[in-house]
Amino acid sequence: MKTHTDEPLSDGTRARNRKGLLSRKGARRCGVGAAALSIVMLLSSCMSQDAPKATPVKNLSTGDAVIAVRLSTGTSVSGLQKPLSDNVIALVDAQGQVEAARIGEWNRGRVLWTDRGISYGTEDIDYLTTDEGAQEFAHQGSPFAEEGRFALPDGGIAVVTSPMSTGYAVDIIQPDGRVDRRETLGTEGYLGQCGSRILELTNTKRSEDIASVAYEAYAAQSGGGNYPEALDVLVQLDDPEGSLPRVLAVVPLVDGLWPGEGGMACERDVMTVPSKQLYDPDPVYDGSLDATRGAFVLQRWDLSTGQRTIIPVVDEDGNAIELDRDHGMHASQGLPGEQDRRFLGDDGRVWSVDLVSGRAKHLFSIPWNASNGNAPVQLNETGIYLLEVNERDYHVTLTYYPWDGGDKREVFTTDKLAEYIKTNNIFSGHRRGVQSFAVRPGWDGGAQ
Repeated sequence: MKTHTDEPLSDGTRARNRKGLLSRKGARRCGVGAAALSIVMLLSSCMSQDAPKATPVKNLSTGDAVIAVRLSTGTSVSGLQKPLSDNVIALVDAQGQVEAARIGEWNRGRVLWTDRGISYGTEDIDYLTTDEGAQEFAHQGSPFAEEGRFALPDGGIAVVTSPMSTGYAVDIIQPDGRVDRRETLGTEGYLGQCGSRILELTNTKRSEDIASVAYEAYAAQSGGGNYPEALDVLVQLDDPEGSLPRVLAVVPLVDGLWPGEGGMACERDVMTVPSKQLYDPDPVYDGSLDATRGAFVLQRWDLSTGQRTIIPVVDEDGNAIELDRDHGMHASQGLPGEQDRRFLGDDGRVWSVDLVSGRAKHLFSIPWNASNGNAPVQLNETGIYLLEVNERDYHVTLTYYPWDGGDKREVFTTDKLAEYIKTNNIFSGHRRGVQSFAVRPGWDGGAQ
């Protein structure tokens, strides 16, 4: 809003005064003019603010940033406007200062920070932001959504996307800048990584196109005989056989065994998949918790033998850890040199779980619940990072919880992201959400 300035009359202008006072008609005109001016002033204060400052994405660099935040397409608060047609990538330093760029929108867009830099993308282009600026890599085809983004041991970055139908494409951005693409058809499932391999856990009910090759693999493994009605199948997406992914392991399907959101864990040739084993594998779904209640278990897939074991997870007293619709395992993180893996539950409880025995220990809890939807979390080797958006003023707070259970640390609270998250105008503006965020590798929350 511009500041109003009263300017003096010019030297050649005289103010006229009829009958010494303004007439009624003149007074009415003046009143109408003042009212109109007030309305204009009010509307101008409600109109869209100037667009927040943005850096061209090609000029964005990591600098002193400690986190990278991806903000989603802005949706209309009132429903009277079209959504904003871009995403925002914001780099934030330890003092809460922000450098941001606008990029194209992308379904389920992620941001990944590796030793090479910050990796993120749109439907058409993938970016890698480093200290020197940004590199661009063109996407092939017309992917519908991003399904996963993984750092590879040799410095490569694997970007998994999906078309409108079933199947996946894996673009591997090599350290030398080449992009190798692998496409497979006919499957959909739970994605993960083991070393340089991009894996998917599916079954022959969900992915019927691989049923024949899955049963061939099962016959070779079991020596023939009676075949189960359906198979659970572990496949590799980045090394296909023709148009289908490479089958690595097959076992009889277990009804009611659901992979969770905790993330696959890999130790040499053993994949661990956090899962839920339903108490009633074939319930009549009526919206109740009983239909989704089950025990926390670990699927352990041995890729060298093709076998799977299912290990129940129990607490310090030997009791099963129960999961349901509102209580799952949200994310997990391995620590160097440890057999245990840390798990963050949807209810904020943090567990340490021995992946071989299934013994779990409750470490601590954080004030967070996955159902609230406005506080994304990021886990790394040092602890848990929680990014909270205050819905009153849209200030953003980054909080850190070390794995050793020490006192939480508020890293910063910043108002610098507010203008990117919420825009105001006469129709009430747009609201962006945090799609994802990533922490600089090795950063410890600013510990001194």
